[in-house]
Amino acid sequence: MTMLGEFKSNYKAHKWALFFCAISAIGALVYGYDNSYYNGVLAMQAFKNHFGDHIDENGRKALNVSFTSLTASSIYIGDLFGALFSAPINDKYGRKVTFWFASVSILLGGIAQVADTHFEAVIVVGRVVIGLGVGAFTVTSLLYIGEVAPVQIRGPSLMMFQFLQSCSQLIAAGLTQGTEKMTSTLSYKLPMGGLIILPLMMFLGLPFIPESPVWFGMKGRIEEAERSLRAINRSNKAYDPTSDIAALEEMRAREQERTAESSWKALLADPIERKKVIWSAGALYAQQICGILFFYVYGVVFAQAIGIKEPFMIQLATNILQIFAVGAAVVTGNRIRRRTNLLVTTFLMLIAFFVIGGIGTRKELSTSSQYIIVVFSFVVIVAFNFGLGPLAYTVAREMAVGTNQNKIMSVSIVIFYFTTWAVSFSAPYMYYSAGLGPMLGFVYAGTTLTSLAYVYFCVGETTGRTNEEIGLLLATNIPARRWRTHIFLETVPVSQEKAPSSIEVIPML
Repeated sequence: MTMLGEFKSNYKAHKWALFFCAISAIGALVYGYDNSYYNGVLAMQAFKNHFGDHIDENGRKALNVSFTSLTASSIYIGDLFGALFSAPINDKYGRKVTFWFASVSILLGGIAQVADTHFEAVIVVGRVVIGLGVGAFTVTSLLYIGEVAPVQIRGPSLMMFQFLQSCSQLIAAGLTQGTEKMTSTLSYKLPMGGLIILPLMMFLGLPFIPESPVWFGMKGRIEEAERSLRAINRSNKAYDPTSDIAALEEMRAREQERTAESSWKALLADPIERKKVIWSAGALYAQQICGILFFYVYGVVFAQAIGIKEPFMIQLATNILQIFAVGAAVVTGNRIRRRTNLLVTTFLMLIAFFVIGGIGTRKELSTSSQYIIVVFSFVVIVAFNFGLGPLAYTVAREMAVGTNQNKIMSVSIVIFYFTTWAVSFSAPYMYYSAGLGPMLGFVYAGTTLTSLAYVYFCVGETTGRTNEEIGLLLATNIPARRWRTHIFLETVPVSQEKAPSSIEVIPML
């Protein structure tokens, strides 16, 4: 069967699971939209006229570096706390309640932004509240997808988070390009208003998705878990939930036996749990420390700074390239080895950042130099969105196995948003205040080197592996580079089980 044929076959067989995962991933639309629309807003003259505090060399109002840094990065403070709050909400009330909490937070924060006129504090507070929702969404979407998607489509389904994020970034880039010529506050308030639409979409979709059968099973609500399983597998007329229910009951029994070991303390004290945290959180650290956020949060401002005449068009082209790169990653997700993919694409980013930094050492940038920087920025965008962009979410979720998986995912998302905040907050100061300009590429080349080191030492091949096998690989300290060829004599591949279950029994290691 061809790659495309296999792709269609897997998705047709699990179309309802895919549909539920798509709704749960609407949080990715918010994250992507906010990054891209606020990037454009910061470059709009109408926005500068209302919030600027000084006159630039062209005689126009301009934003203070501290305003740019604080308002752009404040959302990530909310993201961080949203990720932390989501753990107890998920444990006690389930995935759908957490989705409701996230949606309401984003709606309230979006309204605060649109209602504001010229007060910096209102924008900051609004973005922090939006962040609470986005952080909770990120944790819960990845948990829900990992629990609902069958192993055959688990990897591509987790990559869908990045794909939807890319789609919303393209929409936001197109909207800001269309409104940036307006001279009234509508130029930036229309894109801000777009953020309010997204939680309303979630309100419409939530009644149609089932609660996670895994969460029901862990609470001993077996009949409700069975209803969820039947909804997820309704494409299969011959579906029998017996084996899945048995797996859930076994999982719950093991959970009850090891309840005392499910603790925040275990994440530090237990060497196996600590390794899971490092490898899971490391994936999201590696994704953001490379500086990719600079192109999404400050891309239009950066293009203006180096003299590009059509900065909004450059941003639109960036988002179009991103869509194709992530789409290709999703389609080939189970065909190209993840470790190989990440090693190659991260190395390409490293080289591209060195080139951008090298060109930035020139005192005056010619037109050709400007466009060479743009071209290598595109190389970074494509390499990131085929590699670390979608795969980091997959790797982070797959490393979070066992009784502490909710806590591990929460810690990982906290690390993700702290790293994101650090990059977002520091970029304007390094670019403008420190006078680095495009030489900032050297800084991100250095940080990308740490991403490459993480990939080499901590990313194993997990395609086709069950959560049980991944847990055993971590517990037995098999080096990541040997995961692809390692065989467990005591385990049976999913495809060979006599009574296959779409619910994977997670060992409480």
